Amino acid sequence: MKQIKLSIERFWIEPGNFERWCELLSRIPEKTEARSIKEIAKLYLGKDVEEKDKKLDRSKELFGLHGYEYVKNSRNFEIKGVHFLTRTDDGYLIRTEEANELVAAYEQQQGWELLLAKQLLRYSPRTRVIMHLLLNDGFFETNGQSIEQLSKWTLRFADVAYHPFSRNPELNDMNFLLHAFKNEALGNDWRNILAEEEIKLDEDWMFVGSSGKEPAKTNISSFMRAPMQLFAYLDWFIEADVGIIILNKEKVLEHIGSHSLFSLTNVQSISEIEWLKKKVNEEKDDRGFVAIEPLLRKLMERFYPTWEQGLARFVDYYMTKGIREGLFYIADYESGQPRHGRGYLGKREYQLLKLEFQR
Repeated sequence: MKQIKLSIERFWIEPGNFERWCELLSRIPEKTEARSIKEIAKLYLGKDVEEKDKKLDRSKELFGLHGYEYVKNSRNFEIKGVHFLTRTDDGYLIRTEEANELVAAYEQQQGWELLLAKQLLRYSPRTRVIMHLLLNDGFFETNGQSIEQLSKWTLRFADVAYHPFSRNPELNDMNFLLHAFKNEALGNDWRNILAEEEIKLDEDWMFVGSSGKEPAKTNISSFMRAPMQLFAYLDWFIEADVGIIILNKEKVLEHIGSHSLFSLTNVQSISEIEWLKKKVNEEKDDRGFVAIEPLLRKLMERFYPTWEQGLARFVDYYMTKGIREGLFYIADYESGQPRHGRGYLGKREYQLLKLEFQR
């Protein structure tokens, strides 16, 4: 197969209303008598699809629940959504196992946000390609705009600027990313489904639109705000500097084990905090003290390459943030020598620190 069709990915309409899909899925039975999303809306969600909402213009978020459609005769495979609903051999739509797990977690109010985020990272090609770049040392430049103005954000990766939330094709847009990183965008879960359908992709396969050569970008910044705000809510984003957003890789690895979902080519094989623990063990003296400024210089160069406010500011920022968030605490401290550099908060007695990690 030379192409995979990719629909517009429609997430929950109100970007901050993460519960919306959970609420909808909880009202849809595990096995339905519906053969289309429109019938789902009519039979189980009380939508007036005959008069007021014939084309589901008021319920577009429903389309994102579907998984895929495959027409064997024409060999057309189209990704519709994130695979919370799938079609049986007799044509009826049913909830997937992932949907059942999400509904159960939502009803118990235990971890449903993480299950939702993981589903997006498994089955949303556009979300996947962004996460791939962030995991491999990419970062956002907000250009002075909040996440509400996502279309203004730039994604930098390997010294190249991309504009995944823009509709301007001249700005290395989302479709450029889907072409350049198609295998990362597709991911193993869709490949497994393709294998189940006995579909083999040609080496030069590509994503195309539902009815055009390229996937549609209609309202892309509005729709993509939904996953981005979910990730922000989960504390997956860190403001490393003014206008610079990086991925909290430790948090992502802790939450979803992203090594199983992504190919980490440029990213460090261990998380930031694990790297710090390792370096502390390597550089501490016999009493357990480590010179904090030289240590954090190495961390800054490795994990915060865009920091422009100087080493002293970084040491104060990083230590204060780590203590406040409960990553570590200062068990003991003492003054050192000039070669040990400036102490934390500019205090000579904080040149040498004994750190105890809490995670």
